[in-house]
Amino acid sequence: GINAEYGVKQSQLNVVWQIIRAGLMKDINLKTYPAFKRLLQEGETVAKLMAKTPEDLLMRWVNFHLNRVCDHKQCRNFYKDIQDGEVYTYLLTAIAPGDTDLLPLRETDLEDRMEMLLEYAEDLDVLNFVTPRVIIKGNIKLNTAFVAQLFNAFPSMEMEDQVDQLDDFDDMCYNEESEYFCEETREEKSFRHWLNSLNFSPYVSYLFEDLRDGYLLLKVFDVLKPGMVNMDEVNEPPFKPLQHVYRSMENGNYCIQLGNELGFKLVGIEGSNIYEGNKLLLSLLWQMMRYYTLSLMQMGDKEITETEVIEWCNNKLREDKIKKGRSVFKSFKDSSLTNSHALLDLIDVIQPGSIGYDIVLSDNSQESKLENARYCLTMARKIGATVFALPEDIVEGNHKMIGLVFARLMKVGANL
Repeated sequence: GINAEYGVKQSQLNVVWQIIRAGLMKDINLKTYPAFKRLLQEGETVAKLMAKTPEDLLMRWVNFHLNRVCDHKQCRNFYKDIQDGEVYTYLLTAIAPGDTDLLPLRETDLEDRMEMLLEYAEDLDVLNFVTPRVIIKGNIKLNTAFVAQLFNAFPSMEMEDQVDQLDDFDDMCYNEESEYFCEETREEKSFRHWLNSLNFSPYVSYLFEDLRDGYLLLKVFDVLKPGMVNMDEVNEPPFKPLQHVYRSMENGNYCIQLGNELGFKLVGIEGSNIYEGNKLLLSLLWQMMRYYTLSLMQMGDKEITETEVIEWCNNKLREDKIKKGRSVFKSFKDSSLTNSHALLDLIDVIQPGSIGYDIVLSDNSQESKLENARYCLTMARKIGATVFALPEDIVEGNHKMIGLVFARLMKVGANL
């Protein structure tokens, strides 16, 4: 119906935005641009600054430049605060002082003001994602994209002391006080991709920092089993400074309670571990992602088990008259799965002719296994399977992630 079509269109638009966002924001981080250290606030660690989203860094960048040229203007958002064009006018003057000026502020007609601003941006070779009406209406995504383009073209924020250009980047990757790491593991990246696929706001950029108040996890639990979360018991951020710790821990304890209700194995895990960014959080996230994947594959009220996934996959592999079940396996821990042949065969059974076997490698070297895994995951997504595993997960025999790939393929092949 109309609602379904609207939902599909919205989903497609969201995918397009994520692609655009990824391209624009890829260099807006502390590792690529160390001068962001100048945006540190009093008492803030570098590790916590690294955990900020690109949008957060852009907001700080804008205000950094506003403070240089104007003592009365601040930007708190990319919709309401930019609708009069003043923020853009002062920002352009700060980052490109020889090529722009404050003349747009003399225009009382907003559309004429915006036209002048965008002409300045065009003269600076900045790709415009906005029109005068877009700025006036306060479209968040398009204005964010425009600000990102301005930053990418004219960051105008060099380190005050060039010796401070990260003599030892390891100091940024690990901070003893905060215990936050900047380099995420493959497992953490998979969890982050899964969480972001659920389209919650805010976007998860750094797993441990963005989940520590427990709020997003509670929203995920309500997706796992709709209605199980009593919103009256949920503390919604932002919290007052003196309330942040115990409000977050209350949410964390509620997460553990809900996990136990779903039968998760959470021995030794407490709500405080979530707030502290303890690695035990990964155990909870793994069980949440597994529950989510298997819950999508219910037959009526009956949930599919891992044994049933293995049985279904092997039966499909045996159906192939040419390969004659050459890739059947006993468990997701089978070492034979690391070359991706079983996954590739299963994809080809589900969608005959989809796999180009002339490019599938069989020498079992690590390089060949990695190439097969990349091809396998690409083709799995191409036939409609939503997978969050990385090629290295398959090659290294990560049975948890391998099992989820097979489960997702079963969902496509069995039309569950």
